[in-house]
This record gives sequence, C-alpha cells and structure tokens, in this order.
Amino acid sequence: MHDLTGAPYRWPDELAELWRRCLRRAACDPGWDARPPWQGDPELRAALGAVLGLSVAAGGPLVSSGIRPLVAPFALLGRRVVVERPSFLGVVTAFERCGARVLQADLREALRIARPAREHLLWITSPWRNPDGWSLDRAAADRLAGFVADGGVLVQNETYRFFTPPGLRAEGLRVPGAFVAGSMTKAAGPWARLGWLHGHTVPPQVEAHLRAAAPPAVWQRAWARFAADGGVERLLERCRAVAALTAHASAVSGARQHGGASVLVRLGIEEPVDHLLREHGLRVGDGQDFGAPAGTVRLCFLGCPADCDHRALGLLPYPDAHRAGALPQRQDTGP
Repeated sequence: MHDLTGAPYRWPDELAELWRRCLRRAACDPGWDARPPWQGDPELRAALGAVLGLSVAAGGPLVSSGIRPLVAPFALLGRRVVVERPSFLGVVTAFERCGARVLQADLREALRIARPAREHLLWITSPWRNPDGWSLDRAAADRLAGFVADGGVLVQNETYRFFTPPGLRAEGLRVPGAFVAGSMTKAAGPWARLGWLHGHTVPPQVEAHLRAAAPPAVWQRAWARFAADGGVERLLERCRAVAALTAHASAVSGARQHGGASVLVRLGIEEPVDHLLREHGLRVGDGQDFGAPAGTVRLCFLGCPADCDHRALGLLPYPDAHRAGALPQRQDTGP
C-alpha cells in the first residue's frame, strides 16, 4: 500500500531528539514567557531570511503561525478575492468563512476578472503549486506585476519553495509588490505552527493579526535554535528528496517535469480514486478537491521514503503516458 494523500513522513529519532533539546533550552532562556516582538524573534527572522533569500534589513520576513491564519486579516481588507485554479480549496473555504466573496479561475482568467484591480485580492501559489507543480514564468510574473501596479493586492504562497529537486531549476520568481507568504507545515509537519510574511507595507489589519496571534516566544526561540543546530537544513534535505520523487512521477505520467510535493494526473477511467486503491494499492486525493476537472487525481509524496521506487506508477492507465524507469535507489538522509 502506497499512501500518496500527503500524510507527513515520520521524523527520524535523532532529529526529533534535536527538536526536543532545542525546545527545552528555549524554555530555560530568560524571557521565555515574554511577548515576542510583533515582527518575530530576531534570530528566527534571520534564519528564515537566510533560507528564503529575504533580507531582514529590508523588512522581512515577519513571523506568522502559518498560511491559513493569514487568510482572516487579508479578508478584512474588504476586497473581492480571486483564487487561482487549480489550488487547495481550503484557502477558498477559509476566505468564505471570513465573509469574503471568492471567485476561482485559471490565472489568465483571474487577471481578466480581477478588475478594477484596486477592489480585488488575488491569491496564487508559486513555485511548485499544489496540486500540479506549476510555477510562475516571466510572462505571468509581468502580468501580475501590472495587476499590483494598478492597485491590486497579490498574495504569493511559496510554501513549496523548498521542494526543488537536484538538477531541476525552479523559476522561483517573486512578483514585485506582492505579499510573499509561506509555512513550515509541509517541510516539518502539521504541528509546526510557523510561517512567514514579507511585504514592503503591512496593512493595519495584518499587523494586528501578527501582534495578536504570533507563535509564543518560547516556540520561536526553539525554532531559531533548531535552525542554528542544523535541524532546518535536515528538513530541507528531506524536501529535496520529496521533490525528486515528484519529478520522477511527473515524468512517468507524461506531465511537464516539475518539483514540489504533488502531481496532478488525469486518468482515462471512471472513479479513479477508488480504482487506484482497489487495483494498485495507491491511496490518492481527488483532483476535484483542488478545483481540478473530474477524472483527475493528486499524488502527493510527503509521506514517502526517499528510496521508494513507485513501480506501480508505471502501471497506471494514463491516456498518453510517457513511461519512465524506476527511481534509482538512494539513502534517505532527511527526516
């Protein structure tokens, strides 16, 4: 049985113990129970900035508790929200629960309907979008820059930036003037409660959220120590191993080869989720849960060991499959 639904991979014991030591040390620091600066712990901001290529001196990254908690303050801007398709529909649900009017469309259509720009907020994921691994190219980035220049608010979720496989280059483009947001949830696990936000000017609604809902000081210091002791780099090694699995699966399925953690596949069968479980022992997500057409499935490799060869992927009923060989065996160096 292969679980390709995105369940997280268990950390190795030595990395889990490193985290526990960092948390214990942070709990013994003076001021562990103080309110952290609203921008975030300085050491943690520096560590995040180093891996993200964002300068603290230039105003970011600011520490948040993740992606979904940022939805509410952006909804408070009172703009009509357009979410790209395909995308994780949990973002759509979160905005709607906050009272926002939400539309979904592919990026070209989204830019057409998000007019006038000053009344709209556009939410995208790049690089390596969940579920299909799409990333901004220069032409798309230029169109989005025009939207921002016209007064639009753009939030670019880059949670999957870390998931670039060896030998495959991500565009990694950031749109000038956009808010860049991300989370350690996919790199570490759903318990991480750590994210970031970067923007040249933070709206009062968003600043109020960061002040009220930031991770506790002891949690932020533990993450800062974990980064200083090499723990974050171990997580990034794991991300690259997952991305290698994704790149292989995208090649097997005939899709454009990409990184990230997931592949969107269209199969020429009815009820593909049930079929893959019954015939191939593969647990996958339904593409319709991500705004994709019926008949598509999402394969996510966050729970897979790096040496998994996924031989079953070559047996699936692709309409126009490009057949690739099994993954080379490799040692799992990540968590």
